[in-house]
Amino acid sequence: MAITESMRERVAAMARELAAEWGEVDESEALSWLDAIESRAIEISDALQTELVRQKGVRPAGADEAICPECGRQGRYQGQRQRELVGRRGPVAIAEPEYFCPGCRKAFFPVDQVDRC
Repeated sequence: MAITESMRERVAAMARELAAEWGEVDESEALSWLDAIESRAIEISDALQTELVRQKGVRPAGADEAICPECGRQGRYQGQRQRELVGRRGPVAIAEPEYFCPGCRKAFFPVDQVDRC
């Protein structure tokens, strides 16, 4: 999905607010004035990416039961499991539904099978 014009406008507004909050550029620990600005922008970008993945990374349970990929028996929903994935910008936490198969006596995650397709 491409960034919409509305999103670009909101990002620009947020950048104006953050720039005002930031105040003067402190280049004392940077290679240059531009390096100081870029370093802060990367920190902000990383924080935004982490928050977006956290919010959009919650995968709701599909049902109280799901089919076990190993044996085909019905597994019971156990709740949401927190998992850390390594994204392009570093580790991010997501939540996903966990099921337990009484036949295999193992936990499984239906989303893992969908993601492999």
